[in-house]
Amino acid sequence: CSAKLAESGRGTPFFFPSERERKRSVAMDVDGDAVQFEDDFEVMEKDPDGRKFDRVSRFICQSELYDMSMTLDVNVEIYPIEVGEHFKLLLTNEVSSKGDSGGAGGGPTGTSLDDWEYVMHGKIFKIETSQSNDNQQNLYISFGGLLLLLVGDAKPLEQFKIDMYTYLLIRRTGT
Repeated sequence: CSAKLAESGRGTPFFFPSERERKRSVAMDVDGDAVQFEDDFEVMEKDPDGRKFDRVSRFICQSELYDMSMTLDVNVEIYPIEVGEHFKLLLTNEVSSKGDSGGAGGGPTGTSLDDWEYVMHGKIFKIETSQSNDNQQNLYISFGGLLLLLVGDAKPLEQFKIDMYTYLLIRRTGT
């Protein structure tokens, strides 16, 4: 993928993609065994069905690049977020610590744990693909009881498989 080559310095691209094309390419980066999905989200709702737990809130978010809907449980005592905030989300199966040359730490998305504000590790427990609804996919991940549901086009999510362990990484991008 030329967008990846251009960022990593490992080759010369034949064309210079637009910013949106570059972001889409990086957002679905598969580097060796690393599986990654990255997008920017806006928090649309907080606790739509009421708050069930003292430390956990459920957020309904909308992505900017892939137009996906996400329902995410967050420990708000550790990482408070509010409606209207924007954040970058990365789902990946490999992370590294600063200075670690292994894993995907040197990749274009910067998957070092130190670069992110909120990190969870979990397992994909269910994937539903609807052929009748424009190939829409529902990706379900459990992070020790905190849940994520990502709903959208199956293409950016096709690399994720049932029973795959994955990291969720978040950092704020603005309000």
